[in-house]
Amino acid sequence: MTLSRRQVNAPRPARGPARSAGIGILRAGHELIGVFQEMRREGWSALVDLVEGWSSGRSTARRRANARRYLPGLGSGGLETRALLTYWHVIPRVLENATFLLHHPGARTAFLKNFPPQVQHAPLNRPVSGITRRRFVIATQTAYGGQAVEVTALDGTHYMLKLSYTSNTLATDIAEGLNGQNGASTSVTAAASVSMQNQSYPQPVGVVRAYAMPGGRVGIIVDGSTPNTDLTINPIAQPQYKGFAKSFAYGEAGRNHVLNIGQITVTSGQIGAIEGYQTAILSGPLTAMGNTPIDRIALDALVPGASITTGGDLNTLDVLHGITLSGSGSDISIGRDLNLLNVGNGITLSNGANILIHRNLGLLSQPPKGTGTGSNVLSLNYANVSNAITSVTIPSVGSFVQGNVNISPGSFFGMAGLIYNTMYVEGSVNGYSRLFEQYGSPAQANPPFLTQLPTYIFSTTTTTNTGPPATPAGPAPNGYLTALQGVTP
Repeated sequence: MTLSRRQVNAPRPARGPARSAGIGILRAGHELIGVFQEMRREGWSALVDLVEGWSSGRSTARRRANARRYLPGLGSGGLETRALLTYWHVIPRVLENATFLLHHPGARTAFLKNFPPQVQHAPLNRPVSGITRRRFVIATQTAYGGQAVEVTALDGTHYMLKLSYTSNTLATDIAEGLNGQNGASTSVTAAASVSMQNQSYPQPVGVVRAYAMPGGRVGIIVDGSTPNTDLTINPIAQPQYKGFAKSFAYGEAGRNHVLNIGQITVTSGQIGAIEGYQTAILSGPLTAMGNTPIDRIALDALVPGASITTGGDLNTLDVLHGITLSGSGSDISIGRDLNLLNVGNGITLSNGANILIHRNLGLLSQPPKGTGTGSNVLSLNYANVSNAITSVTIPSVGSFVQGNVNISPGSFFGMAGLIYNTMYVEGSVNGYSRLFEQYGSPAQANPPFLTQLPTYIFSTTTTTNTGPPATPAGPAPNGYLTALQGVTP
């Protein structure tokens, strides 16, 4: 019987050359897979480093060590000094480059120097064209089953046009009105206001559509809305792509983050509010011909070509910057009362552009809404001056214009009714002869005006009123145009 190798304690025979070749092929395969994985992580720079290693005689049996690792020096009793290893801080003359760019702060200058780099450590599976491509028309995408639309403007900014639900609690409720005018007076009231914001409200009624218009504008159509439906226009963040965290977005330098709206049509004629106070300018018609009141229309600016037409009351019209209307058809026409007009700069009407309020201005005081001011803006910004001799009346405002009102020949600013809460203009009114109360009636006339809030002087026996006389709209200063810089015909 033949004994086994283990029984006779014989050594294991050496492996043949064929088996060694197989192991070599397997190792080469593993090394090749490692090269592909490194290329996928770091791009073509990994292949360049591999070729440089071959040319310098480095062994290809193992991968290149990571030269960017940060190794703390534990043996020295502490950590070694941290070094900034970015490319742009080790190039020659870095201070000269930085000084040049600080004196030429334009984004194009930095883009041409690629300092900071526009694309850095970008993965191969994410093309750069999606970030730098030029747009010629806006892009829209429906969301939430038609209750929202995402819009991408020509400058690359993104906006969400969304319908939301408005509470049907009337603003004329006494407690709500007091809180709106004077703010929350107690912590209990403040907590109640905050808790209301966290409630679950019903799904808004209606749908919204958006279409591209020439000139990079967007046209909006709201269908099936009710007085409890709000249209909000808000910017949304730029998408952050994986692998581009260390890349500088030069496209942001040319973005104004304001959407140009060429048309808003409310087909039902009913809507609670249209809110784009800091995000949307209007350059075309806005039409809501229903006879139900609209609580608020808030826009960044009204530019030539814009128009607003409502069939009923408009409680608040907020314009953050200015109203500049020019040309026939570029009008503001309010079907009934306009209770509060807020304009951050001035109003300019020219070439036949008009503002016509078919009833009264400032009939009902309005609370502050959003970031806009309310009818109580003067009482918040002017101190009450009162003692035993004099007293200054701080009125509610029906209009608060922080610039000038310019009405050119061929245009007019008319109210078919009267001014109730004062029309307050911090600048001057140029074209006062084209500003009318009771427009279109036999009683049509220019409203009485003040250049300051009236002062009342009291005596021990009688009261002497040095202010202006009362008007049909109420005691002074109600019913007046208050232009601090005066008026010119």
